[in-house]
Amino acid sequence: MYGNVPSMKVTAMIVAVLITSTLVAANPAQAEVTAQSLASQLFPLQPPPIPGSDAKGEVQELLRQINELDDNWDSFSPAERNRRIAGLQQQVTVVQRDAATLPPDQQPEVEGMLSVAALRLANILRKQLSSR
Repeated sequence: MYGNVPSMKVTAMIVAVLITSTLVAANPAQAEVTAQSLASQLFPLQPPPIPGSDAKGEVQELLRQINELDDNWDSFSPAERNRRIAGLQQQVTVVQRDAATLPPDQQPEVEGMLSVAALRLANILRKQLSSR
């Protein structure tokens, strides 16, 4: 996709951009609190992925939820939008972790779908910032 850069690194960069854009949108007081908890958000203590988990199905569900938020954006309150975006950001991290445990022949497809999900979520974050 980008030369010799593995697609997991690309996905990790996209997730980092999503988190950074959230920090930029916060006011200084929120940014300080967010920065302190950033490490716990990036590397939360979670159980290891379940062997045989359906990472492809998880990404498809993630894409469905992202599309639902985008399609119904105007019908949600700002608080509901924020809640859904936060949940989707966490879900991207979980799915990314699960995708890393897939057999090598299955990873490219799931990572590609995950990249699409991250880009769509980034577009939603941009929409959120422009609506302020």
